[in-house]
Order: sequence, then structure tokens, then C-alpha cells
Amino acid sequence: MSTVLNNVGPGLNIVLVNGRNGKVEKYGYLNMDAGNEEYILAYLKDIKPGTIALVASFDDVTAKMTDEMREVFVGMGSTLIKSLKPRDGWVFAGRAGAQNKSLLENQAVSDNNTNVYGRWPETVEIGGCILRTATENEKEDI
Repeated sequence: MSTVLNNVGPGLNIVLVNGRNGKVEKYGYLNMDAGNEEYILAYLKDIKPGTIALVASFDDVTAKMTDEMREVFVGMGSTLIKSLKPRDGWVFAGRAGAQNKSLLENQAVSDNNTNVYGRWPETVEIGGCILRTATENEKEDI
């Protein structure tokens, strides 16, 4: 995803990856400033169990963020989504239906005394590996 490809925007930039084969199923952004809250929640709730969600915030994502939306990310393994405040930076990789917390999550807290880019905090990065979901036949081979 990039501005060159014109597929990122203000809000939550999301790539949904098939947890079994690693293929990108869907990508785009949810406008958390001017978007429709019902559409945003429906989009998040429609993410199927086992799907890997790669998420990066751009601009302020808290304007339309509801507790119910936050709970969807908690269900993917997020531990920082509940502490996200206006202008914070947030990146996350998790799996829908996760039973444990994701190790791939980071937050840059916006603080006017320490922000690097005027009213915005420094950039946020994560890196690591996500295991794919094994099929029933593959589980038997293990």
C-alpha cells in the first residue's frame, strides 16, 4: 500500500491476508474522520476468523472509533487499541479470532512536548513473522 498506488488514506489502513495461503484478500482504508460508523463497524465485524489483519493508522483514528470497534481489534490480539488517543500513531498485525495477544503492535503517543512532526508523534514500525493457519490435513502430518 502506498500513496503512489492511491490506496491509502486518513484513518485505518488495512490489509487483510488469508491466514492459510498468505494471499491478500482485501486492502484499503476506513476513513475514521468522515466515514460512516455503521459501515466501519460492519467492515471490521465481517473479517473472518483466521484472517490476518495488518493495520496502520494515518491521521487521527479516534474521531469515529467506538468501544465496539476497539473490541474487534482486541479480538484480534490488540492490547494497545483501548489506550489509543487522538493523534497517536498505531500499527498492528493480528489474527481475527485470536486467543492470545499479538506481539506485533506498537504505538507512538502524541505529546506536544515530545512530538517530532509538529503536532504529530514519530513514525511507528513493527516487524516479525506471522504463522499461517494449518489446514486439518496439515495438522495430521505434524
